[in-house]
Amino acid sequence: MVTQRTFLGRTFQLWEYHVSHGSLLIRSPKSLNETTNIDIICSGIEYLSVPRFIFNLEVTEPTLEEFQNLQTIIRSPVPISYIHVLVSNGNRFLVVAASFKIVENTSDIFESPFDNM
Repeated sequence: MVTQRTFLGRTFQLWEYHVSHGSLLIRSPKSLNETTNIDIICSGIEYLSVPRFIFNLEVTEPTLEEFQNLQTIIRSPVPISYIHVLVSNGNRFLVVAASFKIVENTSDIFESPFDNM
């Protein structure tokens, strides 16, 4: 698992979503300039507000206002540890997920971490 939380110069994309399992993959694929994929793998998705492309990603914590707004939107208590903020060029996007991990790998871009679900 990657502990880095800032990925300047990388472009991430909403790559894969499984409604039945609430599973989400946001990927910055390997390319001519990058030898590895960086995958954000989420499960137990409760809320998602993210554009298709995310540039210069920084993963951070929610503000008190974001936390309170999500309590109203979701209409049930949300642990603050489930709220992940994806910052892209100063814009903040929210993901509420029970599991959120960042993984670097050399897999083929068509391989999925959910293939064995």
